[in-house]
Amino acid sequence: MDQALERRLGPVVRALLWTAVGGYLSFVLGGQMTGTSAAPLWLRLAPVVPLTLLALLGLLHRAPRHYGALGLAALAWLELGIFLNGYARPEGLSWILPAYTLLPIAASPIWLKRRHFVAAAVICTLLGPLPLLWLEPPGPWQMFQYADYMVIAVVVAAVLNGYQVRLIRQHLELEERLRLRADVDELTGVATRARFLEQARSLLVKAIDSGTSLAVLYMDADHFKQLNDNHGHAAGDAALASMGHILREHLRGHDLIGRIGGEEFAVLLPGLDAEAARATAERLRRAVTLQRSAGQALSISIGVAVHGEETALEPLLARADQALAAAKRGGRNRVEVAG
Repeated sequence: MDQALERRLGPVVRALLWTAVGGYLSFVLGGQMTGTSAAPLWLRLAPVVPLTLLALLGLLHRAPRHYGALGLAALAWLELGIFLNGYARPEGLSWILPAYTLLPIAASPIWLKRRHFVAAAVICTLLGPLPLLWLEPPGPWQMFQYADYMVIAVVVAAVLNGYQVRLIRQHLELEERLRLRADVDELTGVATRARFLEQARSLLVKAIDSGTSLAVLYMDADHFKQLNDNHGHAAGDAALASMGHILREHLRGHDLIGRIGGEEFAVLLPGLDAEAARATAERLRRAVTLQRSAGQALSISIGVAVHGEETALEPLLARADQALAAAKRGGRNRVEVAG
């Protein structure tokens, strides 16, 4: 979740890094037009170089784990720049106080980790202003103003930061729930038809490229309409849920299982030939026959097909479906392998 949060925050971090470059330039030029500083102009402009490099790093190096470090580095350079522009100005602390108190609030969207927020608060409240306060001690009223405004700024930054992180987390959790609903069949716990077909095509391409075998099982619950008509849809749902559980329990972790239709399921078995796929299908068939729903025994018919010359998924599934139809014609509760 934290990595997803940082990825989502990436555009904000990059925008704020470039905003820091532009904002600092306007701060220096505005100060140049309105007063003087003991630091020469070239020295006051010097932080623009590292700030620009940090902004470029944000564009070129998009590893989410580095966003906090980039933000802290930019904040430190901004604090140094504010000091250089405020040192020995006639207006004293009052001229740069707004800049010092603005930084915690402006930077608050960047920090997703508590340690980064604490480090930023320390830089903003102590490490940045302290040199200027030491070299040019303010009067009691100015010191009170600084302390009061800075406390308010840090509190506001904490509120904004906490609200933003919570909002993004809730948004990501909602996205995850919607993704699962779209990808996973809620009743059976296996892949939905769309998700199965998408992943199955990828597995077929891998099998073709690597020259490995790939088997398909196409299965259908026997007499499912009769179960629904005699015992109701709740019994039918229970039977489908039981089948989904059996498939997940008896197949390998990298096998792909999907619910294709109402009571139809399909399975892709990477690396299995016809004999191994048939043995797997028989094991599944026997496991289903041990289950009952509404007092009625369950059974399935399974068609098996092994990838041959097919370059698309649909012909392979069609062969498995034809084998399933043959199993139905042969009396149901059986396995047929496509020729």
